[in-house]
Amino acid sequence: MTTEAPSAPLSLGFERAIDLFLEDAFALGRLTTARSAAEYRRTVRKHADDAVGLTPRETGREHVKLTLRRWEHPNTKRRKRSMLVAFYDWVVEEGLRPDNPARQVRAARAREPRVRRLTLDEVRAVLKAATGRSERRIVYLAACAGLRCSELRLLQGLHFARPGWILVSAELAKGGRERWLPVMIDLVPVVDEIRTTTEPEHYVLPATRWVDSDRGYAPVERPERPCDRKTIWRRVRRIGRRAGIGTTVHPHQLRHAFADRVTRTAGLHAAQALLGHASIQTTEGYLTKPSPDELVDAMAKVTLWEDGER
Repeated sequence: MTTEAPSAPLSLGFERAIDLFLEDAFALGRLTTARSAAEYRRTVRKHADDAVGLTPRETGREHVKLTLRRWEHPNTKRRKRSMLVAFYDWVVEEGLRPDNPARQVRAARAREPRVRRLTLDEVRAVLKAATGRSERRIVYLAACAGLRCSELRLLQGLHFARPGWILVSAELAKGGRERWLPVMIDLVPVVDEIRTTTEPEHYVLPATRWVDSDRGYAPVERPERPCDRKTIWRRVRRIGRRAGIGTTVHPHQLRHAFADRVTRTAGLHAAQALLGHASIQTTEGYLTKPSPDELVDAMAKVTLWEDGER
């Protein structure tokens, strides 16, 4: 006598379906970080709000289109649609419905991200303008190791335990793609300072809280907790103004500057490994367009006058 596994209830509601979907996604390695899972959960919950009173079995493409109208930028629409596609693929695989309504909605046309790239002199000016331990850690780790903001804030002393290397472990890295970064010469003093002052379980960029003292309110570091992403953005923006950069500077610009430099000097495959890109096509994007410094060099030779006419 054989027994069949119980089938999923056809009336499964959105909240329970989301829990089971994320549980399976983690088990299969399709999701690796709590942050990604939280974004999936928020997206599908918004979709559930747009399909009020319905279960995942009863929704249609019009409900998917209604949810996607929440976001204006086409790249965001594409990302959110892919999340709904993944969710409804799971619903179909579980036998809750025969079709995927998200796949019946066309993806928005991708738009190239607008990134203001920095020249090498501007990056150097930002590094020189950083004052204090936290500011130096932020800009040097972003510009000389190419770390993402999400990776920066979660670095701990244990990630610097191997001399000459920085570990971007799976729980930090995008897509769980662990990588080891050799410490370039410009970064050595900052890494040495981190290794001698930061405990293994303490965060390199700790959170702070304001406490009342005899001298008034003062910030106190909480090394057992990471700082907020917005704190990193605000500090980099402030450093950029101090450096005299004529445009707003944010952490990802420093990563792009690192990518420009390392792609042209170390080659595509080394750059892909150092940057943690899933696809080499992403890395190739840094070679398909000239760098800001290459544009400056090109224009230095361009003039509307003949020699001696000016």
